[in-house]
Amino acid sequence: MIPEKFKNYYLGTNNLFFPGYDFVIKLSFPRVFVRFKRAEGYYANFDKFFKSVAEVQYLDGNKPPKVEEQLILNEIWDFLTMVKSPGEDDFLENNTT
Repeated sequence: MIPEKFKNYYLGTNNLFFPGYDFVIKLSFPRVFVRFKRAEGYYANFDKFFKSVAEVQYLDGNKPPKVEEQLILNEIWDFLTMVKSPGEDDFLENNTT
């Protein structure tokens, strides 16, 4: 079963202005837009994903403390792994949070 918290996450692209990048929009609080470089294997490793992040925008205008921001990026990475492998076993095997 896919965790309910991911129903407000969206994965997209804007190849006209940002070719080679994907983005995730999280519409639950705190709402955030994260643009990252599309690269081979970024789903496989959080550190690789984190290094590929090019832009983080908080849609409500308030940036949370670093600890909370790290948790948000962890959830976005978890969402990306679910998009690639939506089976519960895959997610639970790779999810450390």
